[in-house]
Amino acid sequence: MGTRGALPDSEARVAHLGRILRSSREGRMTVEELADVAGVSAGLISQLERGIGNPSFNTLMRLSRALGLPIVAFFQGANEYESERIIVRRHERRNLVMAANGDDDGHGLQQELLTPVTNRKLGLVWTTVPPQFSTEETPMAHIGEEVFLVIEGELIVYLDGHGYRVGTGDSISFDSSVPHAYANPTRQSAVFLGCSTPPTTAGCYSDK
Repeated sequence: MGTRGALPDSEARVAHLGRILRSSREGRMTVEELADVAGVSAGLISQLERGIGNPSFNTLMRLSRALGLPIVAFFQGANEYESERIIVRRHERRNLVMAANGDDDGHGLQQELLTPVTNRKLGLVWTTVPPQFSTEETPMAHIGEEVFLVIEGELIVYLDGHGYRVGTGDSISFDSSVPHAYANPTRQSAVFLGCSTPPTTAGCYSDK
């Protein structure tokens, strides 16, 4: 595994996610209305808002789209950095951990924001992808350009449904308005560095 910042315990991160989810929903739609728009059960949303369980990547993508939120809104860590901040210490990275299969088994997708704020011209995210994980069910598309650099392991990056295999040391660059997704087809975790401009937190945001 690559060097990573310390991640919060699962209980704290799910409580944080629940607070963001509830505050973003209230005054706009009921739990049932959000469930209908997102295609997620009302019971699951209610549990998450109470800090119970841990959503899969695909579930969180559906919720973020329904609420019009970038995934980075759910990242946990230090408070928003002041605009002049230029260094993010390893232990200060804002992060998000999502269950691979809907249950918090400690082996889910892990993403860490390496840039201090999200309103600059470039975003950088460190992503650890568990074995046999795929985002094909919820492909992403948004304005801008992205580059993925594989640090460890192997990925298949899908661009408009066509798969490109990239291994350790390989990079892939693409127009992020093209629907894209990625998968780790191996039995080992993969790590990649995602760079996007504008900073849509590469590999983890969609406005579609």
